[in-house]
Amino acid sequence: MENNTKQEMKNKPCCCTAIAGALVILFAWWKVTWGAIALTVLGVVIILKELIGWCCCTGQSCKKSD
Repeated sequence: MENNTKQEMKNKPCCCTAIAGALVILFAWWKVTWGAIALTVLGVVIILKELIGWCCCTGQSCKKSD
Protein backbone atom coordinates (compact mmCIF):
# COMPACT_ATOMS: atom_id res chain seq x y z
CA MET A 1 0.00 0.00 0.00
CA GLU A 2 2.85 2.39 0.81
CA ASN A 3 4.50 1.65 -2.55
CA ASN A 4 1.25 2.47 -4.35
CA THR A 5 1.04 5.85 -2.59
CA LYS A 6 4.62 6.70 -3.57
CA GLN A 7 3.88 5.96 -7.21
CA GLU A 8 0.77 8.14 -7.13
CA MET A 9 2.84 11.02 -5.75
CA LYS A 10 5.27 10.73 -8.68
CA ASN A 11 2.54 11.84 -11.08
CA LYS A 12 2.61 15.53 -11.76
CA PRO A 13 -0.72 17.37 -11.47
CA CYS A 14 -2.82 17.66 -14.60
CA CYS A 15 -3.27 21.25 -15.73
CA CYS A 16 -6.62 20.54 -17.40
CA THR A 17 -8.08 19.56 -14.02
CA ALA A 18 -6.90 22.87 -12.57
CA ILE A 19 -8.49 24.75 -15.47
CA ALA A 20 -11.75 22.84 -15.03
CA GLY A 21 -11.70 23.66 -11.32
CA ALA A 22 -11.17 27.33 -12.05
CA LEU A 23 -14.09 27.27 -14.49
CA VAL A 24 -16.30 25.63 -11.86
CA ILE A 25 -15.50 28.48 -9.46
CA LEU A 26 -16.08 31.05 -12.19
CA PHE A 27 -19.48 29.66 -13.17
CA ALA A 28 -20.50 29.22 -9.54
CA TRP A 29 -20.09 32.97 -8.96
CA TRP A 30 -20.94 34.32 -12.41
CA LYS A 31 -24.71 34.71 -12.73
CA VAL A 32 -25.62 33.71 -16.29
CA THR A 33 -28.70 31.83 -17.44
CA TRP A 34 -26.66 28.91 -18.75
CA GLY A 35 -24.36 28.71 -15.71
CA ALA A 36 -26.07 25.61 -14.30
CA ILE A 37 -25.59 23.80 -17.61
CA ALA A 38 -21.91 24.78 -17.69
CA LEU A 39 -21.40 23.52 -14.12
CA THR A 40 -23.12 20.24 -14.96
CA VAL A 41 -20.99 19.68 -18.07
CA LEU A 42 -17.78 20.53 -16.20
CA GLY A 43 -18.75 18.17 -13.38
CA VAL A 44 -19.39 15.32 -15.81
CA VAL A 45 -16.07 15.98 -17.57
CA ILE A 46 -14.16 15.95 -14.28
CA ILE A 47 -15.86 12.74 -13.12
CA LEU A 48 -15.24 10.95 -16.42
CA LYS A 49 -11.63 12.14 -16.50
CA GLU A 50 -11.00 10.69 -13.04
CA LEU A 51 -12.80 7.41 -13.75
CA ILE A 52 -11.02 6.83 -17.04
CA GLY A 53 -7.67 8.21 -15.89
CA TRP A 54 -7.44 10.39 -19.00
CA CYS A 55 -5.70 13.73 -19.23
CA CYS A 56 -6.13 16.28 -22.00
CA CYS A 57 -2.60 17.63 -21.54
CA THR A 58 -0.04 16.58 -24.11
CA GLY A 59 3.05 18.13 -22.52
CA GLN A 60 5.20 17.13 -19.58
CA SER A 61 2.55 18.07 -17.02
CA CYS A 62 0.76 14.72 -17.10
CA LYS A 63 3.65 12.36 -17.63
CA LYS A 64 5.16 10.45 -14.75
CA SER A 65 8.39 11.86 -13.43
CA ASP A 66 11.35 9.52 -13.15
